Amino acid sequence: MSRTELEHRHADLQRFSAEVGQLDAEAVQEAARADLDETLDLLVDLAKATDASIRLAARQLALRLALRPPRIIGGDRSGAARLSTVDDPLAGGDLDLDATLSRLDQHPRLRAEDVRVRAWRSPATAYVLLVDASGSVAGRRIAIALVTAAALAARMRPDDEFAVIAFWSQAVVLRPIRSIAATTDLVGALLTLRGGGTTDLALALRTGLRQAGTARARRREILLLTDGIATAGSDPVAVAAAAGAAGARLHVLALSDEEPSYRSCTRLAGAGGGRYAELIRASQAPAAVAHALRP
Repeated sequence: MSRTELEHRHADLQRFSAEVGQLDAEAVQEAARADLDETLDLLVDLAKATDASIRLAARQLALRLALRPPRIIGGDRSGAARLSTVDDPLAGGDLDLDATLSRLDQHPRLRAEDVRVRAWRSPATAYVLLVDASGSVAGRRIAIALVTAAALAARMRPDDEFAVIAFWSQAVVLRPIRSIAATTDLVGALLTLRGGGTTDLALALRTGLRQAGTARARRREILLLTDGIATAGSDPVAVAAAAGAAGARLHVLALSDEEPSYRSCTRLAGAGGGRYAELIRASQAPAAVAHALRP
């Protein structure tokens, strides 16, 4: 994106980049404190700038801002825990005598590491995020996707899994469900994302269900980030209805509050056994994710 294009899209660009090749990080951070949404929109566009120095600086700042979303019960997983036998004596709970004594089959004397206790543990969860990249994917949509991915990453525990898929007339797996790469790697993939003109929701859902189906975790949550309007492919509602058979729930985070979008998104969420939430601005992402994923 040229300097002229950036100035056309952002009238106050001079405030953050007074000269070619320079980006004032302090000015950007100050702006983010006042309006995170507008600032992330700016950084998403700057991350596609023709100028390599601006591009790199914008991506670093976007990473820093997106991975620190507002703390709105984003990590709450209460109600999903189960009482399990674990090999961590510091986990609290009661001694599991049978499980502890069974270790005598392997060692003539019990050791500290043989102690088993009954403690509350949440089951592992597989998260699949579907990002609508149809039409223009600059600015707001990518900013929302960044903070949504960050909100999901903030919920994750060591045994959780996380996949991200971008879709338009195609579906591209940016992060497979079994990936062990740092979630920060997603920022670069999303910021450089180039989408297409049409929206094949059915293809996106089939791809998401395939990723969920290969997860080790039994709890599977699919979050669809879209305006809900399919312009290509088959009926997405029929595909959404297959989520239950795959052991998953499909939640829809709506990028539009217009009536056609609302009708389509609520139908998809209903068919997929999940929840609907509006997600018009990036700063709403942590609350939307927490609403969708509450027990």
